[in-house]
Amino acid sequence: MAYDTNLNNNFVELFSIGNELLVGQVLDTNTHWLVRNLTGLGAQVRRAAMIRDDYDDIGEYLLGALQRAPKLILTTGGLGPTDDDMTFRAISRTLDLPLEVNEAALEMVRKRYEYIATIRPSFDATLNEARRKMAYFPRGGEVLANSTGAAPALALEIGPTTLICLPGVPTEMKDIYATSLQPVLARTIGTGGYVERNIVLDKGDESRIAELLEQVQTRHTSVYIKSRGQMIEGVAHLTVVLSRGGSNLILIREEVLATEAEALEGLVNLGYGVVKVIDS
Repeated sequence: MAYDTNLNNNFVELFSIGNELLVGQVLDTNTHWLVRNLTGLGAQVRRAAMIRDDYDDIGEYLLGALQRAPKLILTTGGLGPTDDDMTFRAISRTLDLPLEVNEAALEMVRKRYEYIATIRPSFDATLNEARRKMAYFPRGGEVLANSTGAAPALALEIGPTTLICLPGVPTEMKDIYATSLQPVLARTIGTGGYVERNIVLDKGDESRIAELLEQVQTRHTSVYIKSRGQMIEGVAHLTVVLSRGGSNLILIREEVLATEAEALEGLVNLGYGVVKVIDS
C-alpha cells in the first residue's frame, strides 16, 4: 500500500496569478514559501499552478478547485491598481458575486497613499480610479490588512472552502501571512504541525532500498517516505526522508519515529551505515 494522502484532510490548493510568471520575467518564490509554511501548520498542499491574467483561465482553475472542496484555496497576484490585475474581477464573474466598494478596504488604501505622501516630496495621494479599484471586493469578502503595501487581501467563505487572495509582491504576501491572515488560518487549518526526519546513509543506489521502503510504507501509510541520492563532499549518499503533518503533533512525532526505527533496522540489515539523522 502506498502513502495515503487522504489521512490528512487539511487540503490546500495554491494558484500564482500573473503573465509575468509564465514568460519568465518573475520567479515564483511565493509558492515555495507558502508550501513550506502551510505544511508546517499540518496542512497538505495538493495542487499548485501558475495562471495567466485571464478571466477564463482564473475561473477554470477556481471552479475546478472548488469542486474538490479543499479547506483553503490561496491565490497570489492580481490585486494591484492596473487593468491586468484582475483576480477580484475574475472571482466576481466566476462566482456571480457583485463587486462592491468595501469601505474598510478603501480606508486602508487611502491611508497607505497618505502615508506615502509623507515620505515622498510632491506625491499626490488623491484616490484616483486605479487606486479605488483595489477596494472593489466580491460581495461577502473579508478584508485582510496589508501593512506594507497598498492592496488589501481577501478571505471569502465558499461552502466548505475558504478562498484567500494575497498580493504577489513577496514582502507584502509574507507580512499579511504573519499578521492579518493568522486568524483565518487558525479557524481553517488549526494548530497542527509537521515532523520530518532525514536519515543520511553512507552509500548510494536507491534501487537496493526500494523494496524495503515499500514494505515499511505498507505498514506506515500515514508517513510519507521518500529517498533521494545526493553527493556529499564528492561521495555518493542516500537520504531517506520520513514526514507527516496533521493536527496532533505528539501523535505525528510518535508515528514518524516508529517508522524511522523500522526503516533503520532494515537499512542496517542491508549493509548501510547511518551517517546522521536530521530532525527538521
